[in-house]
Amino acid sequence: MINNDILIIYGSLNSVPSPEGAAPAKVIYETVLTAEESNFKVLSNYNPKLDDCTYDKTTFKHVKSNIFDSFALIVLKILYPYKRRKKKFITGSDFGLLYFISVCRFLVFNRYKKIVVHVSVGLVSMIKLVFPNREVVFYHHGTSLHSKYSEEQWKALITNSKAIFAVNKIALQKANETFKNQLNSSRYFTIPNAIIPKVTLKQATDFYKNRHYGKNDFVFAFSGRICIEKGVLNLLKAFKKVYGLNKNMHLVVFGAAGTRGTHNITTDYLRQCHDFAMSNDIPVKFRGFVENDKLLKVVSEVDVVVSSTDNMLYQEGMPLSLIEAISIGKPIIATNSGGNFEVVKNNENGFLVRSNPYIEELAEAMLKISADKELYEKLSKSAYTSYLDNHSYESYNRTFKEALKAINFFNE
Repeated sequence: MINNDILIIYGSLNSVPSPEGAAPAKVIYETVLTAEESNFKVLSNYNPKLDDCTYDKTTFKHVKSNIFDSFALIVLKILYPYKRRKKKFITGSDFGLLYFISVCRFLVFNRYKKIVVHVSVGLVSMIKLVFPNREVVFYHHGTSLHSKYSEEQWKALITNSKAIFAVNKIALQKANETFKNQLNSSRYFTIPNAIIPKVTLKQATDFYKNRHYGKNDFVFAFSGRICIEKGVLNLLKAFKKVYGLNKNMHLVVFGAAGTRGTHNITTDYLRQCHDFAMSNDIPVKFRGFVENDKLLKVVSEVDVVVSSTDNMLYQEGMPLSLIEAISIGKPIIATNSGGNFEVVKNNENGFLVRSNPYIEELAEAMLKISADKELYEKLSKSAYTSYLDNHSYESYNRTFKEALKAINFFNE
């Protein structure tokens, strides 16, 4: 018997809910929680840490590999030698392929007709190979379609997918500029990322009033991985210029060399950032990794959140850190990397830095926003409004359901 529920599958080896806090897993989890639709089910990889979590096990289902899956993997490797299977399923990892096989085993016994696959193009290929009559939507979270896949893989994806859902518009633009096979925009739906704020605007205002900085201090913050792609050293160089003109400036860096753990100077790049701040005697505080439920509280105490990603090295999808900032009324400054321009409305809720090299323009934006109190108040109000209009789950679920309706996946 066909199951008419919509099965949302996380293509990563992570799980939903995610004890590690993976961003796509967070989006999937919060989508289902806030949509309050009984016909949305979620499938992801089993994680032993889930044993300590409380969640709806009838909605959030998990698979783990068994002996049958291991045997199926052996057969798959015979039929598809390494180069061939990596081309078709994007991964040569036994762990990844075992998970894909486990998903297919689940689908044998659970006849979902409508499937939304997050993150993994390879899983889309596997499902359509085994179940050619199932309808599959691919949900993309980045801007990398044009750079991660070959022409042949892109053609297979748009052939296998009933539609592509994505967090930004630029991914389609870059893919259609790169590949001969074009995807019509009628099969591409942009669903901007959303968050459920851990801190209300009123709470954020109270945290700000009670912060330990001085009355005239102005505080910038960076939140994310400390790596060359994120341009943290460039931010420090821009901040040096700003601090040279105004000694009431501070910079706080939240994050570590990896995605988790406390701040340790364990990589050359992180050490460079630390040494630059020390040698130039600028007030930069490295706070290390901060758990998500505490992060918004400490971000509430700063004035502006900065995303300094080097767009020559990395293209952002739609950073949750920027959305979290505007959800508590913080103006944002961001480089023009990937989907950043779809969150940052220049001169409305912050500043978009378009040049690269961008240190000078970044410093100018930081100086401008810190020097004009009236401008800052205007940007702050607009930041919160842009969150409500575009990145709240009320807005997200409306857009998500409209996309599902457009492809006949969802009927109210």
